[in-house]
Amino acid sequence: MNAKIRSDFPVTAERIYLDTAYDGPYPTPVIQAGKDFLERRGRGLAGHVDDWLVVADEVKALLGRLLNATPQEIAITTNTTEGTNIIANSLGLGPGDSVVWDDLDFPSNAAVWFNLARRRGIENRIVHSVDGGVPLEDFERLIDGSTRLVTVSHVSHTNGYVHDLEALAELAHSHGAYLHVDAIQAVGAIKVDVRKMGVDFLTAGTYKWLLGPIGLAFLYVRDELIPMLEPVYAGWRQVMTWPDELPVRPPLLHADARRFEEATLHFQGLYEVRAALEYIQAIGMDRIEPQVLRLSSRVWNGVEDLGFHLNTPPGTTSGIVTCVLSDVERTAQALQEDDVVVTFRAGNQLRVSPHFFNTEDEVDSLLQVLSTVG
Repeated sequence: MNAKIRSDFPVTAERIYLDTAYDGPYPTPVIQAGKDFLERRGRGLAGHVDDWLVVADEVKALLGRLLNATPQEIAITTNTTEGTNIIANSLGLGPGDSVVWDDLDFPSNAAVWFNLARRRGIENRIVHSVDGGVPLEDFERLIDGSTRLVTVSHVSHTNGYVHDLEALAELAHSHGAYLHVDAIQAVGAIKVDVRKMGVDFLTAGTYKWLLGPIGLAFLYVRDELIPMLEPVYAGWRQVMTWPDELPVRPPLLHADARRFEEATLHFQGLYEVRAALEYIQAIGMDRIEPQVLRLSSRVWNGVEDLGFHLNTPPGTTSGIVTCVLSDVERTAQALQEDDVVVTFRAGNQLRVSPHFFNTEDEVDSLLQVLSTVG
């Protein structure tokens, strides 16, 4: 990426930041958007909720362009798991229904499905990964006529494995089931096209590869499925019109995905994520995805050449690479001394996740440090 983009990220002047899978650093336009909102609010000039909701609509339009969805199919949530809970609890699942997922999924998602088993009596069927991946045929063995939902993380936070969503959607739909995707480790790093991929439901936070705020996320529901979902929560945001006095009859809810937004949104975050999405759109996923994959492939190949055991399967197609360290403390100290930021995970794992603002030289600096610790 060019020098202008590098200069937009203050973090690049201070350290080598290879940890976007944990938290995406703000570029300056996003920082400025947040500052502007706070300054206006502090002076009593931030506007009215109607003004803020215009920004929410603009964010949905930007997300729609990014996902190949319509704004009407997108609801704003607080985090990825809230969206997943909305789907889990809106489908009317119960005894006799099965949900199929795999052991590369994020633990918070597992908590949702185990909770549904306890409360509603569903059956959880868990596909076990093999050599860091999840073969489609292993999903096939667990999906049958009782399966109502197949749910996966598009990109696994554990090792960067990328599920074949088109194949999973075809498999799920052939059994009358739906496909739900946790896309927090995908959107903003690699292309996500919900139409082409056949995704029915998608949930994602904005604070990683989308370079947005913590505490703001979104939920996508395929248009024709919105009417069949019963909203979990209730609040003013769902309601189309309010009478002057407290209603004595049940209010009429929005027909689009707004029916899943119960109340006040994270409006400061919406100003920030609007700036982040505009920034990403200006660069374009046609430039971002290849850069992310070039850098992650450079990490994978370099780590393999150094003799580390890789948990990420060959031919990586995401921004995440993980390997096993022999000496975590020594490695952590060496990387800290060189101002290289990565994530250390359970099982002596190192996770590296470069984004488009990173450079090959930064990856080589990481590899140089790793070469000294063995």
